Amino acid sequence: MKNLFYTGLLAGLFSCVMLGACSQEEKAPLPDLPKVELPEGLVGLYVGRLPCDNCKARMVRMELAQDSSVSVVETVIVDTAKADSLKGRFSQAEGKIVVAFDNGTKWNFQVGNSGALSLLTGTGEVYRDENGMPADLIRIINKPKVEGEKP
Repeated sequence: MKNLFYTGLLAGLFSCVMLGACSQEEKAPLPDLPKVELPEGLVGLYVGRLPCDNCKARMVRMELAQDSSVSVVETVIVDTAKADSLKGRFSQAEGKIVVAFDNGTKWNFQVGNSGALSLLTGTGEVYRDENGMPADLIRIINKPKVEGEKP
């Protein structure tokens, strides 16, 4: 019985010593990470979710090209998913980006702090959902490679 008591006491003391030794270990400082720089200008790929009245979700993939052309793939989910392609042109004036499609539809955006495009309402305010979140298209810095596409 005494051996069991001493064995338990010894195990407890050993655990305390080990924990104490671990807590005194100095932590190495974290290395400096390189600063992430956003590319200048609007040209690039943007993805996100935009509001819709009669659907469950409206996912958008929009590419703004150097020649001011716009290519959009829009996937609307109601009971099933339906994808549509839109083409048009974009322009920038007074801090607003206007995307005008060939079918006559226009989207207005404002550039956010992180380079995202925030959808604007008809009154020029940033559209916010019921939770107060803006309808943003996030800029993809490294465009995914497409098979057969030259870099």
